[in-house]
Amino acid sequence: MLSLHAIHFADIGFLYPPNVDCVRVIHSRPQHDVIVKFHHVFQIESTYDKIEAGEECPNDFIEFRDGRYGFSPLIARFCGDRMPKREIRAVSGFLWIRFRSDAMLEYQGFSAEYAIVPSKTGRFNNHECLLEYLNGLDGFIRTKDLMKNLPQNASGTLDCVWRLAVPSNFRIAFYVKEFALKAPNQCAQNFVEVYSGDTSDKPLRRFCGLSANDVFSPSNEMFVRFYLSDVRSLNNTSISALFSSYTRMKNCTQEGLFACGDENCVPKSLACNGRPNCPYGRDERVCSVGQDTIFNFLASGFAPLVSIILIVLIVVSLICFYTIRKNHCALPPL
Repeated sequence: MLSLHAIHFADIGFLYPPNVDCVRVIHSRPQHDVIVKFHHVFQIESTYDKIEAGEECPNDFIEFRDGRYGFSPLIARFCGDRMPKREIRAVSGFLWIRFRSDAMLEYQGFSAEYAIVPSKTGRFNNHECLLEYLNGLDGFIRTKDLMKNLPQNASGTLDCVWRLAVPSNFRIAFYVKEFALKAPNQCAQNFVEVYSGDTSDKPLRRFCGLSANDVFSPSNEMFVRFYLSDVRSLNNTSISALFSSYTRMKNCTQEGLFACGDENCVPKSLACNGRPNCPYGRDERVCSVGQDTIFNFLASGFAPLVSIILIVLIVVSLICFYTIRKNHCALPPL
C-alpha cells in the first residue's frame, strides 16, 4: 500500500462531541485509487426506531462518496458498533468523506487508514470539469465556456461544477439570464443544481424545465452543478447567469453600499457597471448624464426621508393655499 494516512474521530477514553459536521476530500494521483480500511475502534450512534428504505443511519454516521462533492456517487454510509469489513475504494481520483453527529448521544467514534494505490483498471482518473471564480464581486458563467476544455469527439456524460465565492461579508445572488436545455422536463437527461456554502446538503434549487428562477444564497460561496447524460447535447444547450455580491440590512448608508430597495444592498462599485446587480436592476437605471449626483443621493439611503419631507411640505402648502383662498372669498363686500 502506498501513501498510508490516518483518519480518526476518536480519542481513547473520550467521546466524539455533539453537533459535528466535518467534510474531508482526499485527492489521488493520476491512475491511482483511494482505499480506506477501519481498525481498532468503531462505535457511532445508530438508530433505535424503524426507518424507511434509503434512510440508513439518520442520526450519526460516517459517509464516503466517489468524487469531490456531496452529490458524488455514494460508496457507503456506516453507523453502529460493527466494524465495517467491505473495501471502500474511490476510482474517480477523489474520495469525499463526511462525519456527522447530532445533538443527542455520543460514542467512541472510529479509527481508519487510507492509502493511495495503483488503479485496478489503469485508466486516467484525474480529469474533472471544474471552473472556479473565487475573486471579485460578480461575474458571468456560461455553458459555452465548457466547450473550450472538452476534447474533440467527446462522448459519455458531462458533469461540471462552477465554484463561486465572493468576500466573506457578502452573500451570493444568482441571476439566470438564459436557460435553454436540449431536453426540457427530462430531468434524468439534463439539469442544473445550485448549492449554498458546500454540497453536503440538498441543493437550494434544481432546474430541469423550460425556465429557471433567480437564487439568493445565505452564504458567500456557491456551487452550481450542470449535468448532461450525453455530452453531445451541449451544442443544443445554452445557459448563462450572473452571480453578484449582495447583503441585507435595513439601512444601506454604510460606506461603499448601494441601496437596491427591499433591504438589499450591493457594493457601490457594482452600480453603473453595465450589469444589473440589484434584483430589479435599480443600480443600472440611475445611470445617465449627470448620474453621479443622482447615484450618490440614492446610494446615501436618505432618499426616503427627503421624499417624506417633500410630501409634508406639499401637503402643508396646499392646506395654506386653500385656507387663504377661503378666507379671501369670505370677506364682506365694501
